[in-house]
Amino acid sequence: MRRRGFTMVELLVVLSIVGVLAALLIPAIRASRATSHRVGCRDNQRNLTLAVANFTIRKGAFPFSTTTGPGRALNHSWAMQIMQDLDCNPYSSAYNFDVENYDPANRDVVGLTIRIFACPANWTSQIHLPSEEVRRADGTFYPAGSVFGRGHYGANWGGGRLPGFGDDFARVNGNRRGLMLPGPSAASPGTSGAVRPGDVTDGLAVTILLGEKRDGQGWAVGGYAGSEFDVGLSPQSPDRPGVRMVVSGSYHPGVVNFAFADGSVRAIRDAIDRKVWYALTTRDGGEGIEADAW
Repeated sequence: MRRRGFTMVELLVVLSIVGVLAALLIPAIRASRATSHRVGCRDNQRNLTLAVANFTIRKGAFPFSTTTGPGRALNHSWAMQIMQDLDCNPYSSAYNFDVENYDPANRDVVGLTIRIFACPANWTSQIHLPSEEVRRADGTFYPAGSVFGRGHYGANWGGGRLPGFGDDFARVNGNRRGLMLPGPSAASPGTSGAVRPGDVTDGLAVTILLGEKRDGQGWAVGGYAGSEFDVGLSPQSPDRPGVRMVVSGSYHPGVVNFAFADGSVRAIRDAIDRKVWYALTTRDGGEGIEADAW
C-alpha cells in the first residue's frame, strides 16, 4: 500500500500554524528576556549599594566618585574603592592606588569585565576601551598603554557638565549636590571632604546614590563619562554616543533603575517631572517629594 504524503494545502496549513505559534512565542520570549535583564540590573545595583553602605560604615562617609588633585594617584573610581566591600580583595590587592588608574601597573585590573558593573541589557558590556580613547571633561585623553572594561553604573555626584543636558541642572542647583563627590587624591581614599550620611538632610530614601548609564568609558574610569553620571534633563537621555556615556539612561523600556542611599533600588519613569528628578539627585535641597511622584 502506497503511503500518502502531504498535499500542498496541508503543508500550507502546517506552515501557517507554525507561523502563528512563532508570532505568539517570540514576543513572549523577548518580554521574558527583558524582565530577566531588568531584574539582573536591579540585583547588580542592590549589591553595589550594600558594598557602598559597608564602605560608609568603615570610613564614616560615602566613597568619592573619583579621586582628583595635583600630582599622581588620580582618577580612582568609587567602584575601585569598594572592591574590599565587594569581597574582591584579589583585585584590590593587585591595584596600585599610588599611581593613576591608567598606569600600566593597573592594566590587568582595570581591563577586567566584571559582571556586577555591567547591565545585562547592555550589549556593549563586553567591549573594552583603549586608554587613549578615554576622554576627560577638559577634552584631553588618557595616555596610551592601558585598556578599560566597560561599566554601566554611575555615581550621583549631583552636577552637570554636558552642554545641552547636564548644564541645566548646574544652572538651577549648582554642582556637587549628590552623595559621591570628586574628592582628594590619596593612596588609600579617605573621607576628607566626602559626604557623610548625616549630611543628607533630604533623607536617604529620596536621594539617589547611583544609577544606570547606557554606556560608560569604564567602571574603573574615575569621573567624567566613567564612574559618574551627569544629572541630565530626565533619567532617560537621547541614545547618542557622546550623551549616553555622560548622563543616565537604560535599555529598559520606559524606565531607568536607580539605587537610593537607603539601599532600595527603584525604577524611575522617563517622563518624571523635571523638578522631582532634580530633587531626587540633591542631598539637601529641602524639596518635598510625594511617594508616587516617580
